[in-house]
Amino acid sequence: MKHTHYIRQSYFFCMYRNYMYDFKKYLTGRNVLEVGPNKGALFEKYYPLTKKYTLLEPNRHFEKDYIKLQKRHPNLYYEFNVFEAFSANETFDTIVMMAVIAHIKKWDSQKIYSKIDSLLNAGGFLIIETNNTKRNLAVLALCDRNYEKIEAKTSYNGIMKWLKIDYRDVVVYRKN
Repeated sequence: MKHTHYIRQSYFFCMYRNYMYDFKKYLTGRNVLEVGPNKGALFEKYYPLTKKYTLLEPNRHFEKDYIKLQKRHPNLYYEFNVFEAFSANETFDTIVMMAVIAHIKKWDSQKIYSKIDSLLNAGGFLIIETNNTKRNLAVLALCDRNYEKIEAKTSYNGIMKWLKIDYRDVVVYRKN
């Protein structure tokens, strides 16, 4: 799966994803938390449009990338922590979790959903991408029951689907 990791973090892949999906309306003017952003490249074009953009990443290896990003985007903040231990003094208008749930190993789906729900403002958006494993689908089922589903799309189309990089869905929810 190394090829998947490198492709998913490449500049061109990020451009492709931003071309395929328009998340601008869910991010503009909002306080955003992105969980597991890796290098931070996927949503960088939206940083200037947000009120505040926070990156939550467990891997300190990306700090040099975040320092560079902060120089270009003064509204960008970052914290090194795991999702399970993250404690914020604020809640968020939008939470972005792209391919993250599978990496939250010690929690069951109810705990993951409860943490998301505690961090997300009423009327806020959850942009979530996950592969179709049993536990991940259980988190989406909880979101389906408790939030309004705004959009659901297959992550990979065109050449990416042909290359069989991965099988994932992106879903956008609104918390009522």
